[in-house]
Amino acid sequence: MLWLRNSSVSSRVGYINGTVINLYAPIPGIAQLDPLEPGQALQKGQVLGAITNDRNPQLETDRQNLVTRLAQAEAERTALDAQIASREAVRSQLLSKASSQQQLEEQFFQQGSERTRNELRQAQENLAFAKIEADRYQSLVESGAVSQQLADAAISRAREAQAVVAAKQNELQRQQTALAAMRQGLQLDAARTLSIPEIRRLDLESELVDLTLKRQTVSATIQEIQQEIKNLQQQLELQRKALIKAPIEGVVWSITNRTGLLGIPLTAGDPLLEMVTCADTWVTALVSERDRGRLRIGQQAEIQLLDGTNTNISGRIRSIRGGPGKVTAGTDVAVPPPDLVRNEVEVQVSLLEKPSVLAAGNFCGIGQSATVNFLP
Repeated sequence: MLWLRNSSVSSRVGYINGTVINLYAPIPGIAQLDPLEPGQALQKGQVLGAITNDRNPQLETDRQNLVTRLAQAEAERTALDAQIASREAVRSQLLSKASSQQQLEEQFFQQGSERTRNELRQAQENLAFAKIEADRYQSLVESGAVSQQLADAAISRAREAQAVVAAKQNELQRQQTALAAMRQGLQLDAARTLSIPEIRRLDLESELVDLTLKRQTVSATIQEIQQEIKNLQQQLELQRKALIKAPIEGVVWSITNRTGLLGIPLTAGDPLLEMVTCADTWVTALVSERDRGRLRIGQQAEIQLLDGTNTNISGRIRSIRGGPGKVTAGTDVAVPPPDLVRNEVEVQVSLLEKPSVLAAGNFCGIGQSATVNFLP
């Protein structure tokens, strides 16, 4: 028991492993990859080739439909512009006629007021003459030169002249009030009746409002269609050519499809090549299941490469997989483990250091055999 406790556990089989990263065709088309070879180092973002697809019937049909809709909307806006311009021209003519009509009406009311003012002046002169004649007849009556009947008739004529003056004053006041109302577009003697030019002008104002709102709606539709065409054009550009770039810094592991100089047709999702990265490598060790109790996550390990260089690497256990996990272990790695024999577990050991023999030019050392000793 003391010997088992102090002795280290060693792996039966061990080799360096890594995760495989697959590159797929992003769009359908003719793929042309640069001349690549397994083991070639790649930088992150390095362009490895391109896929071109000059024909995309669905997107092109959608674009043509949008172009047709845009032409129709622009033609409708042009027609609305012409209608608005013609309506505004007619409105300007009607406004000019309405202004002329208002000037004529104002002249008519002013002439009427001037005539009434002259009549008032004449009536005031007649009133003054009638008062003088009434006073004269009254003095003659007192002296007995004429009868009282003649004096009463003169007084009656003076009163009639007074009434005429009052009537003319009232008429002049009414005409001046009507003139002020007319200047404000009002009518006092009856319900205001609109002239034909005014009625037509009001109809044009309402029609212009409707046409302007319709034009704004059409303009908004044109902007939306133009934006849709712009977005669709961007999609077409993306679908016509797509660059194939290395997603990470790593090494070409295998090339699934060699395109050559002429390229080969591929559909979206077809595999292109496989990469591995030196940043994510570990050692896969197969250990007897009897030693499972002597292993733990984080336990230190010594890794010795079996390539004749006697290279030793420090490591640490990162996972222990046994039991049912042995069935699907390693399906996403560069070197899947062989069928595990009975009573064995798979132990993954992280590399705490990366010597030069595990550089990119050597496939990051993936696949090299190694012996792992797990320290107690």
